[in-house]
Order: sequence, then C-alpha cells, then structure tokens
Amino acid sequence: MATRRPTFRLQKDEDASLRALYREFNIPTDQYPHRPDDLQRLVSAWNDLTGRSESASDVFHYMITRRKKGQWEHLGRGAGGGFQHQAMTFTEEEIQHLDAIHEELQVASDNYAINGEAARRLQEEFARRTGRVLPPMVLAAAMIRRRKAGALATLKPKADDQDLGFSDIDQVAK
Repeated sequence: MATRRPTFRLQKDEDASLRALYREFNIPTDQYPHRPDDLQRLVSAWNDLTGRSESASDVFHYMITRRKKGQWEHLGRGAGGGFQHQAMTFTEEEIQHLDAIHEELQVASDNYAINGEAARRLQEEFARRTGRVLPPMVLAAAMIRRRKAGALATLKPKADDQDLGFSDIDQVAK
C-alpha cells in the first residue's frame, strides 16, 4: 500500500504566488491530470517566480491537498476554457481491469496523479493485464473519471492504532 507523503511547506508569499498563477491559468485542479503540459507550464512559471525548483507532481499534490481540506481557490463554472479532455477509449475488458486494479491496490484515484510510485504501479499492472502500455497520467485520469462517475468501489477503511480488535477473548462474551 502506498504511504502518505508529506506536502512541502510554502512561505506566505510563495503560496500567494501559486494561487495568483492558478487563477491566471484558470484551469481547475481536476483538469490537470488531463492537461500535464499546462500543469508543467504553471509549475515552471511558479518556480521561475519564486526561485524554487519543485516538481509538477509535488506542486499538484500541494494544490490537491489544500483543495481537499477546503483551503484552495475556487475558480467558478467558466474555468478551464471549455476544455474537453481527449477521449481515451478503453475496452470493456480494460475497464474491468482498471476497476480490479483499484480494488487490489487500494489507492485513491487522485493519488495516481500525485504519487509517482502509485502511478508506476498502476501503469505496470495495467500493462501486465492488458498488454497495453499507456502513460501513467492517462491511466490516472481514467481512474478519476471512473470515481467521479461512481463506478469505482469504495476503498476499505484503514485501521488505526486504536483499532486493535479484542485484546482479551473474554471481552467478546460481554
């Protein structure tokens, strides 16, 4: 199972610069897996502006993490410029393989777009099962579309340190 990676920290002015560029590019975070060149342009512009040298996946991870916490910019309905993602066709059998991979790897669909290791595992497993090699971001986008369509199974909840089960068999009887 993929481990949770920490997001990098930004100074207030660096965060403000990223947010300003995000608004200027006017592309919602959900579209970036379908638009990797645009993501790279955003990150390059931000790196040039701030003097940082962060990767596209790290910056995307930062934005997604903030969005999921309700701490990211909202662009509105007109954002994305009417972008229509290029239709990548999958056979019914390939879709079944994607669904099975999702259940077996137990990785949330967004993580394939922000976690290089998870994306590599998805790509390798998809290629092994189907014989078709596709870029990881294409597969990540397909997984995200399947999740948004409600087609992916709910992932199993992760156990925490408090969820140790019964420590004494006598507790079962009570």
